[in-house]
Amino acid sequence: MAVEKPRLHLILLAGGKGLRADLDEMPPKQFRTTRRGMLFTCALQNFLNVKPQAVTVTVAVPSAWRGEASAALTPILEPLGLPWYLAGAGETRTKSTGNAAEELANSPTPPAPTDLIAVHDGARPFASDELLDRLCVATLTSGSSVPGVPVSDTIIQKSGDEGAQATYLDRTRLLAVQTPQVFRWDIFLEAHRWARANDGRFTDDGSLMACLLYTSPSPRDH
Repeated sequence: MAVEKPRLHLILLAGGKGLRADLDEMPPKQFRTTRRGMLFTCALQNFLNVKPQAVTVTVAVPSAWRGEASAALTPILEPLGLPWYLAGAGETRTKSTGNAAEELANSPTPPAPTDLIAVHDGARPFASDELLDRLCVATLTSGSSVPGVPVSDTIIQKSGDEGAQATYLDRTRLLAVQTPQVFRWDIFLEAHRWARANDGRFTDDGSLMACLLYTSPSPRDH
């Protein structure tokens, strides 16, 4: 009997304030217009070429931007017949992703346990379908995968109060973690339900997964 291949579901996080782009200017960075449309849709359009092909798209957006997000997504996704959903942005990145996960779990097209979930930051427009392809392949074996790039800055680790001696880290052994990040649906949903129950706050989904899989869980500020 043929084994059904896992499907791919995309989650885009467009709930941030984009403060690093401009402290005062509106709209937030991810909703600014480019020649290819709103910034948060640029990487999405790249990802629509990935194999396995995406079967749903879920976007976490602030309530004030739901109308604009819907208007930007409709001409991209409706011609492809892709189901798509909007989730509310949370007060933290982890809560935004958790909201998107619950929206997808309760949708008419929920993922199967072994389906793949790709999470990407809506303000990062240059991620390629080739990168996402590689991450999907890796996740089929490992259950999760995240991309990283070499660190060019000198990084130190503080060793106590201000003024205490710092440790210089070997940057040849360091990577800066980025998105998209890909996970198997069953462990991804379990992790976010644990985070919701424990007020977990993580800088990305990879650190949430690592906390649950490899360490004794500590629920805050990873």
